[in-house]
Amino acid sequence: MVDIHDICGHPEPARRSESDSIIMCDLTDSGLPGKWEQLWAKRSGEREYILCCIPFFARRIALGDKVLTRPAEGFEPVIDSAADVSGNTVYHVIFDERAAEHDILDRQKELIRNLGVLRLEYEVFQLGYVAISCPIRSSQSQELERVLHAYSLLEWSQFENTKTTDK
Repeated sequence: MVDIHDICGHPEPARRSESDSIIMCDLTDSGLPGKWEQLWAKRSGEREYILCCIPFFARRIALGDKVLTRPAEGFEPVIDSAADVSGNTVYHVIFDERAAEHDILDRQKELIRNLGVLRLEYEVFQLGYVAISCPIRSSQSQELERVLHAYSLLEWSQFENTKTTDK
């Protein structure tokens, strides 16, 4: 039995209006055994779904990827494998939790303004944690990495790219 506290949800999925389903991702391979991420998706086949949210914890999948699922007893369908990739990558940005809350909020708002200029989709998990979808090897990804690197040099935040290939 899965405890509700072991499931991460998406309060504001990037493409909520396109979604019609919820699927689950086991986070064991992402280093979080016993934890699950609930992902918004659009059904595109019997076992196929297109992700309509930006994964906060799941690795190797991104917004727009088509995934194959398997049934799970008493649960929404569970991701089995990636079927067709979108060409997007996911950046996770975690702001320094030692900073004052108003500083984190100001820095997060500045990041979101930059994302608007770059026309990139994002989701906020909680104050200080932002997931960003970006086309792999694009001018947008180069500019985003420049911005995120500057933030890390200022010791405002850390970031990671969770999917570095489009395969």
